[in-house]
Amino acid sequence: MVADALSELHAKKAAARAAGTDVPDLETVICGRNRLESGSMLAWAKAFSLHTGVREVKMVQNGIRTEGTVHLISDGLRHAKGLRVLDLQDNLFTILGARALAKAVTGWEDIEEIGASDTLWGARGGVVLATALAGGKNKKLHTLRMQYNDINAKGLKALTETIKLALPAMKRVELNGNKFSEDDLSLLELRELLEERKEKFAGDVVIEDDWGIDELDELDSDEEEEEEEEEEEEEAEERREKLIEEQEEAQEEPVIQKKDKEVDELAEALAKKVEI
Repeated sequence: MVADALSELHAKKAAARAAGTDVPDLETVICGRNRLESGSMLAWAKAFSLHTGVREVKMVQNGIRTEGTVHLISDGLRHAKGLRVLDLQDNLFTILGARALAKAVTGWEDIEEIGASDTLWGARGGVVLATALAGGKNKKLHTLRMQYNDINAKGLKALTETIKLALPAMKRVELNGNKFSEDDLSLLELRELLEERKEKFAGDVVIEDDWGIDELDELDSDEEEEEEEEEEEEEAEERREKLIEEQEEAQEEPVIQKKDKEVDELAEALAKKVEI
């Protein structure tokens, strides 16, 4: 209902503008902890595809599953070219949602904050997003929240390199609950980099929670278990993706009527009547 109301709001704004009235864009949508779930995401995607001037979207803890997350981002939020703040914490992404986010983020040149903690995008998801951000189109991005996402040492390394080379405004990264060691060299490098930026750009009044890395008191640093889980996850994800592709292809194929004995007999009978 809320999403449909936003679509109706857009229609009324469009009518008012057509009549010569100066009407501002919808800029902020905050709808968290409302169990929106995946079923409503088509309506939400439509609303965001209309309200392309939205700047801040926070939809945390809504029980959105992977397919809903993909719809929301790919069919809706990607149209919001002026988006500055996005928080989808505690909704399910998996690698498919991470890929959708990675595709969309290259079009958000004004994005400043991305919150995607507790979204379970897996080891590959961290690499996918880091690779997208490495394109250099998100110069204003200063905060990344990616806790409890199974990001491993490989993903951390990719993220650190991206922040160093392509994200000059980055000052805060939240990574607790992921799968790498607190002694990881990439983590040490990232910590030093953000500390240097704080000393250079923070000014006289420093809000510590706006800078650096969060407290890492729940890291999973068992490398052997991590590698095994990553391999199992990749294999399972490949199977899921293949199944989804097969289902999509099956839906696109034209339905072919199967000819059985009854159909053949009926056709012959009709043909005889036509001849008579």
